[in-house]
Amino acid sequence: MPPDNHSSGPQFKLRANAFQGTRTYRLTDDALTWEEEGKPLDGVFYDDIAEVRLAFVPTRVSRNRYRTQTIFRQGGMVELFNTDYQGLGKLPEKNEEYVAFLRELHRRIAASAAPTLFRKGNSTFAYVFNLLLTLFIFAMVALAFLLLANLGLIWIAVIKLGIILFFIPTLIRYIRRAKPATYDPLHVPDDMLPVESVSTPA
Repeated sequence: MPPDNHSSGPQFKLRANAFQGTRTYRLTDDALTWEEEGKPLDGVFYDDIAEVRLAFVPTRVSRNRYRTQTIFRQGGMVELFNTDYQGLGKLPEKNEEYVAFLRELHRRIAASAAPTLFRKGNSTFAYVFNLLLTLFIFAMVALAFLLLANLGLIWIAVIKLGIILFFIPTLIRYIRRAKPATYDPLHVPDDMLPVESVSTPA
């Protein structure tokens, strides 16, 4: 475990999900550390980070959700999100803090000169699978609409179609941003970052 030798460095507080307490992540001179109330300090040296993967991961209750996976050479990883879990359906965004912490994390990893991979989007297999799944969903929606219309249930068909169309823009954004690629850590791609101006105070 890296020592907490510079606890005054940049920090980011986050509760990722219902099964994890609030963690305080810090960037020291040589490591990313995190601490959860009631648990010992943990962390990873920058040169022990094998890969950083950025992704756009929307859900039904959080359609502007982004994730950073920091994967260790010895196994394991930590995940950062721009949304803070505060209860069922309550996921306020911490966009400004997330973006600032993420950019600084990238800068420090790059400065360590470690052979770290920087990737964005899904794996190639997952991307192809999601494309095929999206086409299948569109086909099933069209089929369901036709069946309901033929049964005289046109209003039900219209309502269901309207609900699905509401999520179409998010689905298109997801497919576009899920395309696998690598990137320069000193130029974090904008499409993998939330818009800072819509940040919700914690």
